[in-house]
Amino acid sequence: MTSPAGRRFTRRSSRIKRRDADALITAGAPLVLYWFSGRQLDYFDGTEAVEQWRVVRHALTSQTPQAGGGVVWTGGFWVGDDEGDLLLLTGQC
Repeated sequence: MTSPAGRRFTRRSSRIKRRDADALITAGAPLVLYWFSGRQLDYFDGTEAVEQWRVVRHALTSQTPQAGGGVVWTGGFWVGDDEGDLLLLTGQC
């Protein structure tokens, strides 16, 4: 994946726990929300990443979405070519 600023990232894990995601965002990692059904990527950096993480944090799960439920997010850890990290969440209903 390539950020709007041209930074390249490679996935290192397809599952992440909230406490590990908290640490990434606190350390300044960008946040990408991938809306699976709409195939839409939203990129957040800096304070926008922190604010958006607060909005979606409660819905981070490692389980399959349940019928009739709201949006849940699964998270992955990505490493940049410059050793920077990125948190990517995939949203599903």
